[in-house]
Amino acid sequence: MSYSIFEDTMAEMTGQELEAAALRRPPVLLPLGVIEAHGPHLPLGTDVYGSYLLCKLTRRRLAERGVESLIAPPYYWGINFVTGAFPGSFRVRREIAEGLLSDILDTILGTGFTRVFLVNHQGDIRHKQMVADVVRSKNADGHTGVQWLDDGSSLARLEQTGDEPMWRLYDPPERWRGGLKTHGGETETALVGRYFPELVNWDEQEHLAPANLSARELAEWRRGEEHAPKVTPLAYHGSPHPPYDEWRYYDHHAKAMADAVAADN
Repeated sequence: MSYSIFEDTMAEMTGQELEAAALRRPPVLLPLGVIEAHGPHLPLGTDVYGSYLLCKLTRRRLAERGVESLIAPPYYWGINFVTGAFPGSFRVRREIAEGLLSDILDTILGTGFTRVFLVNHQGDIRHKQMVADVVRSKNADGHTGVQWLDDGSSLARLEQTGDEPMWRLYDPPERWRGGLKTHGGETETALVGRYFPELVNWDEQEHLAPANLSARELAEWRRGEEHAPKVTPLAYHGSPHPPYDEWRYYDHHAKAMADAVAADN
């Protein structure tokens, strides 16, 4: 069985259908991710599946409120610096990743949509800085409806307060705050296991031990290049054995995200 990240997105619409939808000015959800190593148990596309799923669940929650929304085709050629030395992590130059994301937003805006919410599922600081620069640039050009939909976990590392117009912040329940539980660990294993189970290598997952990093080890891992494989030879850290309900992270985030997006309607 395969899973299509184009299902229920603009990619399944005709040009005429998309043009007609733009006249209604619904919000657009744009999933952001990368293709990178997530350990011997998870697929390289874990981040893309994560952002796509968040958008899909958010769209469903919005529909329950009577709010129409669309999902753009996922953007998955972001920046992998930290995991770039692992097999399967696709490295894209900053200027290419930035230009591609900017062009995608220009296409959506040029079709007539005015509100675009970026949903990111990649923690690499260089990737986040690139996304922030693109959103800030669109805002400066007058496209103030382009916003980064975030739970606030990206603010500190980007030296932002959250009051900047580029942000649309949402507030998930206490247990589910603070971002993903490390890389290829509890939350992402729960994501793929619950929603895309055929993509998990269960034989590998069964025998993997938790790989918890100290603050010093995490700082070393974030140096990327040859440093990350020395800290995490199998490319994951955290526990690949999630609590039974960890997959609800995505459902709770989607509900809070829908509340934030629906505030304009």
